[in-house]
Amino acid sequence: MSEPFDPYRIWLGIPADQQPPNHYQLLGVVEFESDPDVLENAADRQMAHVRTFQSGKHSEESQRILNEITQAKICLLKPDKRAAYEAKLKAQKPVAAQVTGERAIPVSATPTAHPAMNPMTPMAPTAGTAIPVGSAQQRAIPVSPVRPAEHAIKVTADNPTAHLPGVARPNAKSVTRRARRRRGNAGIPWVLIMGVMIGVGSLIAIGVIIMKATGVGGE
Repeated sequence: MSEPFDPYRIWLGIPADQQPPNHYQLLGVVEFESDPDVLENAADRQMAHVRTFQSGKHSEESQRILNEITQAKICLLKPDKRAAYEAKLKAQKPVAAQVTGERAIPVSATPTAHPAMNPMTPMAPTAGTAIPVGSAQQRAIPVSPVRPAEHAIKVTADNPTAHLPGVARPNAKSVTRRARRRRGNAGIPWVLIMGVMIGVGSLIAIGVIIMKATGVGGE
């Protein structure tokens, strides 16, 4: 048995679950369209398409749909009638329930986790209970006590000028006798040599003067 003829679905592409169609569906425009040019052109297009089926076996359905398109065109092209019709459509739409994709995770009021899971919760060992391996008591690093003041090692500051030549140490003697004697004897040979040279020069000068005075060698 063949299905009954559905002119809305076959001619206008309106599915069965959206029937009876509203004015916007009859014209083939988006819902709440308000542009008069769009509405008028859409109505003329739909009417021209449905008129092609007037001479066939579904002529009665064709005329009925043409009348519905004409009424929809007249209603939507008048602003006051379109506003009233839009308000009626909005009132007929059921309010969709707000469904969120997020689900709340229940949180227990009292924590059920083992105390060892919380690093801030100390574990108090009871009698006959062994301390687990790797506990805080076994991992503690012993710290040696601080030495008392009487056992402190005395540290003396080094003298920065102790190894510099020619700089006197604070507690060293200035000059020893041997050092003074060596320094005094170091200049004696040069003094003797200079004295001999001066003496020889003086003798030569005196000899020359005597020879000139006596006339020796003047001839």
